Amino acid sequence: MSATTLQPLPGSPGCVICDNDGSNPRSLHLRILWNEKDNTVHIPCIPDETWCGYSSIVHGGLIASVLDEAMAWAVKQVTGDWAFTAEYTIRFKAALVPGEPYTAIASVEEVLSRKILVAASFVDRSGKTAARAAATFIPAKGRAKPRE
Repeated sequence: MSATTLQPLPGSPGCVICDNDGSNPRSLHLRILWNEKDNTVHIPCIPDETWCGYSSIVHGGLIASVLDEAMAWAVKQVTGDWAFTAEYTIRFKAALVPGEPYTAIASVEEVLSRKILVAASFVDRSGKTAARAAATFIPAKGRAKPRE
């Protein structure tokens, strides 16, 4: 995929994953990218040792959080509004190791009247899936806004 097809999204001030203005010093400060061609969100990252629970294994909670963030941004891009995660499942297929590049990729699978079905994967540089997630989001209908 050509880098020119990925458009940066603004991130959310104060967000633990995608704060881009420095208002949250504990944020991972990850970039959110949109691929309009295939309607997918991409979050590239290179986890470091601070992401680890066990020695040299990236913590599953952080992996789940980044995938959730990717899915939330996919919903925002497709529907034009924020949504809440109502149900979430994740399947870990391989350990993520610090220092290696990965990308979380998410897409909206189906938009129904009261829920939005979304899927995401964490892939390594060769495209091998390390984790896969599926979630149901509920439209926020203006009730959720990024912090200012």
